[in-house]
Amino acid sequence: MTQRTDVPDIGARIDRAQPRLAWPRRLRRPGTMPLLRLALFLLTLSLGASDARAQSIVPTDEGGTDYVAADTADQPTFPRPIADPQSTAGYRIGPDDALAITVLQAQELNSSVRVSQQGDISLPLVGGVHAAGMTPQELEIAIEDKLRGKYIRDPDVTVTATDVRSRGVSVVGAVQRPGVVQIRGANTTLLEVLSMTGGVTDAAGDTVTVLRDGVVRNDLKLDAVLEGRDPRLNVPIFSGDVVNVQNAAVVYVIGAVRKPGAFAMRGNSQLTVLRALALGEGLLTVAASGDAVVLRTLVDGARVELPIDLRAVLQAKAADIPLQPQDVLFVPTSGGKVAARATLDVLTRAVSLRALLPY
Repeated sequence: MTQRTDVPDIGARIDRAQPRLAWPRRLRRPGTMPLLRLALFLLTLSLGASDARAQSIVPTDEGGTDYVAADTADQPTFPRPIADPQSTAGYRIGPDDALAITVLQAQELNSSVRVSQQGDISLPLVGGVHAAGMTPQELEIAIEDKLRGKYIRDPDVTVTATDVRSRGVSVVGAVQRPGVVQIRGANTTLLEVLSMTGGVTDAAGDTVTVLRDGVVRNDLKLDAVLEGRDPRLNVPIFSGDVVNVQNAAVVYVIGAVRKPGAFAMRGNSQLTVLRALALGEGLLTVAASGDAVVLRTLVDGARVELPIDLRAVLQAKAADIPLQPQDVLFVPTSGGKVAARATLDVLTRAVSLRALLPY
């Protein structure tokens, strides 16, 4: 009888010798495995999104340069857009306007540009685009067409105006800050434009004029516009208009008066000699009231002198004649009164000095 000898199972020995992979004991607790699977699923989604983004810009069959998306961590920031969306109603891009342009599929193409004086902008890959005269929506379509042909299958472009400088209105005349103001939309009114300049000055006259294309479109009473008695007078203002707040006509009061100067005739269209004298705060004691004169310049440039006896006018013995713009009321001094006044001043000083001297 043959004796049986047990042969060791080499395969089993090798299998037992191999180290077994086992999850750490902490991960084998109940409820841990579902969380681990969820984390792996989210990681897979993140990697897939990165791959999709890397392939968002691809060359088409029409040819074109390969363009690989880069990291967006260092993307440029842009000025904040116009706050009020209603202010851009009817807006069309013009020279010197600033635009923020974003491309959803490729943030590397985002740009902040200013329209040139010729109305053009320049963008990466797109090149030059004539933007003046377009609405932001029309410019979006133009840029999308250029990108779709070579680089992006279905681009999504957004154009936002961040600084509008092409809608200038010139404001001149008697305002606090004359110059060019920028209007935002098509519904800007005359009062809004005047408020942008800080309002009218004390030298403002009775009339405000709106010129468009060199033609007077509105010639309005300033007081009626400012008081808002008739909303129809608060007319709309458009880009390129010129608003002129006319200076008030003035008369000049000089000579022996307490407050000589130039005085506006605004609201004083019937300014007379006595009213002008009241604006000058009356006569000095040395005034030769009987020898006053009104100097008036005629249309042909000739100057005439109109004698005025202020003493008689004050006593209602002579007519209080009306003054005209640019008239000069001159009140001379009396030589005798000046000499008497000088003598009185000397005597007064002498008496005062004597009182101070010791006996």
